Amino acid sequence: MTQASDIPARTRIAEAQGAIRLVRMDLFPVAMPLARPMKMSGVTIRHAENLFVRLEAADGSIGWGEAASAPTMTGETLWGMTAAAALIWEAIKGCDARLHLDAVRKVGACIYGNASAKSAVEMALLDLVGKACGISAGAIIGRRLRDTLEPMWMLGNATPKADMAEARAKFEEGYRFFKLKVGSKTIDNDIATALGVRAAIGPQAKLCADANGGLSLDAAHRLIGETGPASLFYLEQPLPAPALDGLAELNRLGTVPIGIDEGIHSRADIETHAARAAAAGVSLKLIKLGGMIATLDCAARAVELGLAINVAAKVAESSLASAAAAHVAAAISSFTWGLSLTQIYLEHDPVLDPLRFADGVVAVPKGPGLGVSVDEDALRAYQVPVPR
Repeated sequence: MTQASDIPARTRIAEAQGAIRLVRMDLFPVAMPLARPMKMSGVTIRHAENLFVRLEAADGSIGWGEAASAPTMTGETLWGMTAAAALIWEAIKGCDARLHLDAVRKVGACIYGNASAKSAVEMALLDLVGKACGISAGAIIGRRLRDTLEPMWMLGNATPKADMAEARAKFEEGYRFFKLKVGSKTIDNDIATALGVRAAIGPQAKLCADANGGLSLDAAHRLIGETGPASLFYLEQPLPAPALDGLAELNRLGTVPIGIDEGIHSRADIETHAARAAAAGVSLKLIKLGGMIATLDCAARAVELGLAINVAAKVAESSLASAAAAHVAAAISSFTWGLSLTQIYLEHDPVLDPLRFADGVVAVPKGPGLGVSVDEDALRAYQVPVPR
């Protein structure tokens, strides 16, 4: 995707003094504790098992990337991602990072699937190029259309009362966009929670719901039909990903827009859902699509098809991957369904300059590369030993 604003970034990369030769990759598989367990459809998450990738060039430039393991979403485990990243390194070591698009093509071609591992390596590559050339990773992939973004707060407690109390507290802190996890409680509890949270945050704040594919068609009809006063902004993945006929049925109601997350792993998936009228919008994750460049390309196609877009990090990625998601979101021409950042759910964010929330928004980092710095000592404290 070529735009006028790409020219300065490309010029600065081309004018870099000499090759930026990739000479080293270090892998950090970690298990980072959440501030508290989070219950989603079918699973309770207590630790974030993520892979951090550190790339180094011959001139001393360093770049970092990160991806969360999500076996039920991407099929990738922490150790599978680690093995895939090591294989990818064999394809790109010695590459000149100035020719980052060539390197990205090698990342994509050297192994089938493994989108999360590819995303982590590509992220590290873009971070390194940006830092070596003094430009933002966002400027490398596109143009920045907004400097701040509206993040949403995720609600996933065991009881309606707890969700209502948390929503009220976060509203007082300045949040005006909330995502309610549904599908893991009874449908009666889900309905009561949606209505109660709306009462807690008032009529002006945005409230969406995410079932992670955990509802039946009948339950989804009930949720949509009985939560009218909650004014849901959209309902994300109410049915399992293969249930396109049911998703289209719900979307045709026109009552609550239907968003798709688990069903989107490629540009083709976006086109399929649009052709079947099974979605009003899509949630884009770097770990599902293979990196920042592919995600921005998919966003452009979704805009062409008239779909709303949410960009989301996986629970829970640090401020490193969240910064990458923010750079992508800032470059999307039509961006209406919000940004899901997940570093806020970690007990400790292993980044020296984490993303900060203030006055209802988060600022897109402006420094070179991704604009954040990894705390390597903190990472080592969370590192998981290789299984024997």
